[in-house]
Amino acid sequence: MTIEQLSKYDRVAQSVADCGSPALSRALKVAALLAASFSAPGCGDPDLPPALTKQAVKVDDIPEPVRAAARNAIPGVNLNEAWKNLDREGKLHSYEIRGKNAADGKIREVRVSLTGAILEME
Repeated sequence: MTIEQLSKYDRVAQSVADCGSPALSRALKVAALLAASFSAPGCGDPDLPPALTKQAVKVDDIPEPVRAAARNAIPGVNLNEAWKNLDREGKLHSYEIRGKNAADGKIREVRVSLTGAILEME
């Protein structure tokens, strides 16, 4: 949220609040602040390292050594979703593979390098 966004909502709240009580004024200012904070743009995917973007792919399109590394890292998980992570130039950086654990129903995810090294697990 920028100061300009806050100022815009603060001015609206102040102009409406001038017509009412101090309690109403405070309530409107809080509402304006909340509206400004929820309308602020997000910061991207918090799970990805900076400068990487995701692109959905089929699990079967991922090279077998990478899939095997993922299966070994999270055994018992039915791998059914996948993304390739691309750097700023559009070059392939890594794969993210996700699935559900058959034993406990939890969603598990692993990020694997092109060489099959495990970069991150959830």
